[in-house]
Amino acid sequence: MVNRTSFFGEGLFETFKVENGKLPPTFELHYERLKEGALFFDIPYPSFGIFKNFVENRVKFTKNFGRPFYVKVVLFSIGDPYFGGKATDYKLHITVKPFNPPKGDLVLTISPYRRHSQNPLWRFKTTNYLFNVLVKKEATKRGFYDALILNEKGNITETSSANFYCLREGSLITPPLEDGLLPGITRRVLLEKGEAVEGPLSLEDLKRCEKFFISNALLGLRECAFR
Repeated sequence: MVNRTSFFGEGLFETFKVENGKLPPTFELHYERLKEGALFFDIPYPSFGIFKNFVENRVKFTKNFGRPFYVKVVLFSIGDPYFGGKATDYKLHITVKPFNPPKGDLVLTISPYRRHSQNPLWRFKTTNYLFNVLVKKEATKRGFYDALILNEKGNITETSSANFYCLREGSLITPPLEDGLLPGITRRVLLEKGEAVEGPLSLEDLKRCEKFFISNALLGLRECAFR
């Protein structure tokens, strides 16, 4: 048996923020997304109770600090050493550290790297993260916070680590999942509350937007700029 996550990138993860030792209200949604990914990739996974207890026991110390903490939980795939083989077990790993949100303006650019909308990997938070690393590093080298990724149709998908929105005529618009992006938890909440709507976005569409935003479970919904 080998750690297939280390060998092949066959693993999943979730990130979120905790404060005062308490799990976020969206915690169960993070588990649901992890479970959906595990089912899709045929990776064994824990029950919700086991997952919750694992995280709670390792974040409860944060109640002694008056600040938020970053939490990343990884589902390791354990099994056959052949890449076409089967995962037969899992292991959970967690990282907990103080959360330091980015300061100043968050300025986005366009990534030179594109993705295909039909690639199923974009629908899950997999440990096969090199594409996202490439996008982020290329953008920061040019002095930007992050970059918007276009798909094969030229439509905007998201950034390397956040969903994207534009405000146009009073509506907060975010690209649809079929354009090839992660169904973010904050994005899901905004859509369910009717505070955002789905709609395809091209670079030409951005010229008619009044403001731009990104979201993830750590930043929440945060205004950004685009150049």
